[in-house]
Amino acid sequence: MAEGIAVAAPAKINLILRVLYRRPDGYHELYTVFQKVTLFDRLELIPCGGLQLEVCGEIEVPRGEENLCYRAARLYFDRCGLDPGVKIRLEKNIPVGAGLGGGSSDAAAVLRGLNQLFGSLTEEDLFDLARRLGADVPFFVSPLSTALARGIGEVLSPWPTHPAWYVILCPEIEISTPWAYENLRLTTRREPPNYEPDQPLWKQGLVNDFEPAIFARYPLLEELKGELLKKGACAALLTGSGAALFGVFEEEARAEKAALFFRKKGLRAEVVTNY
Repeated sequence: MAEGIAVAAPAKINLILRVLYRRPDGYHELYTVFQKVTLFDRLELIPCGGLQLEVCGEIEVPRGEENLCYRAARLYFDRCGLDPGVKIRLEKNIPVGAGLGGGSSDAAAVLRGLNQLFGSLTEEDLFDLARRLGADVPFFVSPLSTALARGIGEVLSPWPTHPAWYVILCPEIEISTPWAYENLRLTTRREPPNYEPDQPLWKQGLVNDFEPAIFARYPLLEELKGELLKKGACAALLTGSGAALFGVFEEEARAEKAALFFRKKGLRAEVVTNY
Protein backbone atom coordinates (compact mmCIF):
# COMPACT_ATOMS: atom_id res chain seq x y z
CA MET A 1 0.00 0.00 0.00
CA ALA A 2 1.26 3.49 -0.86
CA GLU A 3 2.62 5.72 1.89
CA GLY A 4 0.75 8.83 2.99
CA ILE A 5 1.38 12.22 1.43
CA ALA A 6 1.26 15.78 2.75
CA VAL A 7 -0.64 18.46 0.83
CA ALA A 8 -0.73 22.22 1.45
CA ALA A 9 -4.03 24.08 1.01
CA PRO A 10 -3.43 27.81 0.44
CA ALA A 11 -5.87 30.59 1.25
CA LYS A 12 -6.97 33.12 -1.35
CA ILE A 13 -7.87 36.77 -1.45
CA ASN A 14 -10.08 38.57 -3.98
CA LEU A 15 -8.19 41.46 -5.53
CA ILE A 16 -11.38 42.47 -7.35
CA LEU A 17 -14.91 41.28 -6.62
CA ARG A 18 -17.72 42.66 -8.77
CA VAL A 19 -21.21 41.16 -8.74
CA LEU A 20 -22.62 41.92 -12.18
CA TYR A 21 -26.20 40.62 -12.05
CA ARG A 22 -28.51 37.93 -10.77
CA ARG A 23 -28.79 35.09 -13.28
CA PRO A 24 -32.01 33.27 -14.26
CA ASP A 25 -30.79 30.20 -12.31
CA GLY A 26 -30.72 32.27 -9.11
CA TYR A 27 -26.94 32.51 -8.91
CA HIS A 28 -24.97 35.72 -9.41
CA GLU A 29 -22.65 36.44 -12.31
CA LEU A 30 -19.23 37.42 -10.95
CA TYR A 31 -16.11 39.15 -12.15
CA THR A 32 -13.40 38.44 -9.61
CA VAL A 33 -9.64 38.08 -9.53
CA PHE A 34 -8.43 35.34 -7.18
CA GLN A 35 -4.95 35.38 -5.69
CA LYS A 36 -3.48 32.40 -3.78
CA VAL A 37 -1.41 33.44 -0.77
CA THR A 38 1.01 31.81 1.66
CA LEU A 39 -1.45 31.13 4.47
CA PHE A 40 -2.13 27.40 4.64
CA ASP A 41 -4.15 24.55 6.02
CA ARG A 42 -2.14 21.33 6.04
CA LEU A 43 -3.46 17.91 5.10
CA GLU A 44 -2.07 14.40 5.29
CA LEU A 45 -3.68 11.62 3.25
CA ILE A 46 -2.96 8.09 4.44
CA PRO A 47 -4.27 5.05 2.52
CA CYS A 48 -6.31 2.77 4.76
CA GLY A 49 -9.61 0.94 4.81
CA GLY A 50 -12.73 3.12 4.78
CA LEU A 51 -12.97 6.90 4.89
CA GLN A 52 -11.82 8.76 8.01
CA LEU A 53 -11.38 12.44 8.81
CA GLU A 54 -9.34 13.77 11.72
CA VAL A 55 -9.25 17.53 12.38
CA CYS A 56 -6.74 19.31 14.59
CA GLY A 57 -5.97 22.94 15.27
CA GLU A 58 -7.69 25.72 17.18
CA ILE A 59 -10.31 26.43 14.50
CA GLU A 60 -13.52 24.44 14.79
CA VAL A 61 -14.97 22.91 11.62
CA PRO A 62 -17.39 20.02 11.00
CA ARG A 63 -15.72 16.65 11.40
CA GLY A 64 -18.19 14.39 9.59
CA GLU A 65 -19.87 14.23 6.21
CA GLU A 66 -20.62 17.98 6.33
CA ASN A 67 -16.90 18.70 5.93
CA LEU A 68 -15.92 19.46 2.32
CA CYS A 69 -12.84 17.26 2.68
CA TYR A 70 -15.03 14.25 3.42
CA ARG A 71 -17.38 15.09 0.56
CA ALA A 72 -14.45 15.55 -1.84
CA ALA A 73 -13.02 12.16 -0.94
CA ARG A 74 -16.41 10.48 -1.33
CA LEU A 75 -16.91 12.08 -4.76
CA TYR A 76 -13.43 11.03 -5.84
CA PHE A 77 -13.83 7.38 -4.91
CA ASP A 78 -17.33 7.24 -6.40
CA ARG A 79 -16.07 8.67 -9.70
CA CYS A 80 -13.17 6.21 -9.78
CA GLY A 81 -15.36 3.24 -8.88
CA LEU A 82 -13.12 2.47 -5.91
CA ASP A 83 -13.95 1.53 -2.36
CA PRO A 84 -13.12 4.45 -0.02
CA GLY A 85 -9.64 4.00 1.37
CA VAL A 86 -8.06 7.02 3.02
CA LYS A 87 -7.59 8.70 6.36
CA ILE A 88 -7.50 12.51 6.09
CA ARG A 89 -5.70 14.48 8.77
CA LEU A 90 -6.59 18.16 8.48
CA GLU A 91 -4.61 20.78 10.39
CA LYS A 92 -6.89 23.81 10.28
CA ASN A 93 -5.28 27.23 10.30
CA ILE A 94 -7.30 29.36 7.83
CA PRO A 95 -10.23 31.08 9.61
CA VAL A 96 -13.77 29.95 8.78
CA GLY A 97 -16.32 32.41 7.37
CA ALA A 98 -13.58 34.87 6.53
CA GLY A 99 -13.69 34.98 2.72
CA LEU A 100 -10.30 33.25 2.47
CA GLY A 101 -11.58 30.06 0.83
CA GLY A 102 -10.15 27.63 3.38
CA GLY A 103 -12.85 24.97 3.06
CA SER A 104 -12.73 25.07 -0.73
CA SER A 105 -8.93 24.86 -0.72
CA ASP A 106 -9.06 21.87 1.65
CA ALA A 107 -11.46 20.07 -0.70
CA ALA A 108 -9.23 20.80 -3.69
CA ALA A 109 -6.19 19.54 -1.78
CA VAL A 110 -8.01 16.27 -1.09
CA LEU A 111 -8.84 15.86 -4.79
CA ARG A 112 -5.29 16.60 -5.88
CA GLY A 113 -3.79 14.42 -3.16
CA LEU A 114 -6.03 11.44 -3.84
CA ASN A 115 -5.23 11.64 -7.53
CA GLN A 116 -1.55 11.67 -6.65
CA LEU A 117 -2.06 8.53 -4.57
CA PHE A 118 -4.40 6.63 -6.86
CA GLY A 119 -3.86 8.32 -10.24
CA SER A 120 -7.28 7.51 -11.64
CA LEU A 121 -8.63 10.81 -13.01
CA THR A 122 -7.78 13.26 -15.77
CA GLU A 123 -7.41 16.97 -15.08
CA GLU A 124 -10.86 17.58 -16.60
CA ASP A 125 -12.34 14.92 -14.30
CA LEU A 126 -10.85 16.74 -11.29
CA PHE A 127 -12.28 20.06 -12.47
CA ASP A 128 -15.69 18.47 -12.89
CA LEU A 129 -15.63 17.18 -9.31
CA ALA A 130 -14.35 20.56 -8.11
CA ARG A 131 -17.28 22.37 -9.74
CA ARG A 132 -19.70 20.05 -7.93
CA LEU A 133 -18.14 20.92 -4.56
CA GLY A 134 -18.18 24.71 -4.78
CA ALA A 135 -17.76 27.72 -7.02
CA ASP A 136 -14.15 28.49 -6.07
CA VAL A 137 -12.90 24.90 -5.66
CA PRO A 138 -11.83 24.80 -9.36
CA PHE A 139 -9.43 27.70 -8.73
CA PHE A 140 -7.72 25.76 -5.96
CA VAL A 141 -7.51 22.64 -8.12
CA SER A 142 -5.87 24.69 -10.88
CA PRO A 143 -2.12 25.43 -10.89
CA LEU A 144 -2.81 29.17 -11.33
CA SER A 145 -1.48 31.59 -8.72
CA THR A 146 -3.73 34.40 -9.97
CA ALA A 147 -6.87 33.99 -12.07
CA LEU A 148 -9.76 35.99 -13.44
CA ALA A 149 -12.94 34.10 -12.55
CA ARG A 150 -16.28 34.55 -14.29
CA GLY A 151 -19.62 32.74 -14.06
CA ILE A 152 -20.19 31.95 -10.38
CA GLY A 153 -16.41 31.81 -9.97
CA GLU A 154 -15.73 28.56 -11.79
CA VAL A 155 -14.80 29.90 -15.27
CA LEU A 156 -11.09 30.66 -15.00
CA SER A 157 -8.62 32.59 -17.14
CA PRO A 158 -4.94 33.22 -16.31
CA TRP A 159 -4.11 36.64 -14.88
CA PRO A 160 -0.61 38.05 -14.32
CA THR A 161 0.78 37.75 -10.81
CA HIS A 162 2.31 41.01 -9.59
CA PRO A 163 4.77 40.98 -6.65
CA ALA A 164 3.32 42.17 -3.35
CA TRP A 165 3.10 41.50 0.35
CA TYR A 166 -0.24 41.42 2.10
CA VAL A 167 -1.27 41.92 5.72
CA ILE A 168 -4.39 39.84 6.31
CA LEU A 169 -6.49 40.82 9.33
CA CYS A 170 -8.73 38.12 10.77
CA PRO A 171 -11.19 39.67 13.25
CA GLU A 172 -13.36 37.27 15.24
CA ILE A 173 -16.40 37.86 13.06
CA GLU A 174 -17.97 35.15 10.90
CA ILE A 175 -20.12 36.38 8.01
CA SER A 176 -22.67 34.19 6.24
CA THR A 177 -22.18 34.27 2.45
CA PRO A 178 -25.95 33.82 1.83
CA TRP A 179 -26.61 36.81 4.12
CA ALA A 180 -24.07 38.87 2.17
CA TYR A 181 -25.80 38.10 -1.13
CA GLU A 182 -29.26 38.78 0.31
CA ASN A 183 -28.12 42.24 1.42
CA LEU A 184 -26.22 43.10 -1.75
CA ARG A 185 -27.36 46.42 -3.20
CA LEU A 186 -27.71 45.25 -6.78
CA THR A 187 -30.32 47.26 -8.65
CA THR A 188 -29.17 47.15 -12.29
CA ARG A 189 -27.25 44.78 -14.53
CA ARG A 190 -23.59 45.74 -14.68
CA GLU A 191 -21.13 45.27 -17.50
CA PRO A 192 -17.77 43.59 -16.79
CA PRO A 193 -15.15 46.13 -15.69
CA ASN A 194 -12.13 46.87 -17.84
CA TYR A 195 -8.89 46.29 -15.94
CA GLU A 196 -5.44 46.33 -17.47
CA PRO A 197 -3.69 42.99 -16.72
CA ASP A 198 -0.20 44.48 -17.11
CA GLN A 199 -0.71 46.89 -14.21
CA PRO A 200 -1.16 45.80 -10.58
CA LEU A 201 -4.83 45.95 -9.70
CA TRP A 202 -4.18 47.93 -6.52
CA LYS A 203 -2.90 50.77 -8.72
CA GLN A 204 -6.17 50.71 -10.69
CA GLY A 205 -8.51 50.72 -7.68
CA LEU A 206 -9.54 47.65 -5.69
CA VAL A 207 -13.30 47.07 -5.43
CA ASN A 208 -15.44 44.59 -3.50
CA ASP A 209 -19.18 45.04 -4.04
CA PHE A 210 -19.97 43.44 -0.67
CA GLU A 211 -18.26 46.20 1.31
CA PRO A 212 -21.15 48.71 1.62
CA ALA A 213 -23.64 46.26 3.16
CA ILE A 214 -21.07 44.48 5.31
CA PHE A 215 -19.45 47.68 6.59
CA ALA A 216 -22.90 49.01 7.47
CA ARG A 217 -23.54 46.00 9.70
CA TYR A 218 -19.95 45.59 10.97
CA PRO A 219 -18.44 49.10 11.24
CA LEU A 220 -15.32 47.66 12.90
CA LEU A 221 -14.33 46.23 9.51
CA GLU A 222 -14.45 49.64 7.86
CA GLU A 223 -12.36 51.03 10.70
CA LEU A 224 -9.76 48.30 10.24
CA LYS A 225 -9.59 48.98 6.51
CA GLY A 226 -8.83 52.61 7.30
CA GLU A 227 -6.15 51.59 9.79
CA LEU A 228 -4.44 49.42 7.15
CA LEU A 229 -4.22 52.44 4.87
CA LYS A 230 -2.91 54.61 7.69
CA LYS A 231 -0.20 52.02 8.40
CA GLY A 232 1.16 52.28 4.87
CA ALA A 233 -0.90 49.92 2.74
CA CYS A 234 -1.13 51.20 -0.83
CA ALA A 235 -4.64 49.67 -0.97
CA ALA A 236 -6.91 47.67 1.34
CA LEU A 237 -10.02 45.57 0.77
CA LEU A 238 -12.46 43.10 2.24
CA THR A 239 -11.84 39.65 0.74
CA GLY A 240 -14.77 37.59 -0.52
CA SER A 241 -17.81 38.22 1.66
CA GLY A 242 -15.50 38.79 4.63
CA ALA A 243 -14.77 39.12 7.43
CA ALA A 244 -11.05 39.07 6.65
CA LEU A 245 -9.44 42.17 5.17
CA PHE A 246 -6.08 42.64 3.52
CA GLY A 247 -3.73 45.52 2.92
CA VAL A 248 -1.31 45.54 -0.02
CA PHE A 249 2.32 46.45 0.67
CA GLU A 250 5.18 46.66 -1.80
CA GLU A 251 7.83 46.08 0.89
CA GLU A 252 7.93 43.16 3.31
CA ALA A 253 9.42 45.27 6.11
CA ARG A 254 6.51 47.73 6.01
CA ALA A 255 4.04 44.85 6.01
CA GLU A 256 5.71 43.28 9.06
CA LYS A 257 5.66 46.61 10.90
CA ALA A 258 1.96 47.09 10.18
CA ALA A 259 1.14 43.53 11.25
CA LEU A 260 2.94 44.07 14.56
CA PHE A 261 0.75 47.12 15.22
CA PHE A 262 -2.42 45.07 14.78
CA ARG A 263 -1.12 42.15 16.84
CA LYS A 264 -0.48 44.52 19.74
CA LYS A 265 -4.17 45.44 19.51
CA GLY A 266 -5.06 41.76 19.95
CA LEU A 267 -5.91 41.01 16.32
CA ARG A 268 -4.69 38.10 14.27
CA ALA A 269 -2.54 39.62 11.53
CA GLU A 270 -0.78 37.46 8.93
CA VAL A 271 1.96 38.67 6.59
CA VAL A 272 1.77 36.67 3.35
CA THR A 273 2.78 36.88 -0.27
CA ASN A 274 1.68 35.31 -3.55
CA TYR A 275 1.69 31.52 -3.75
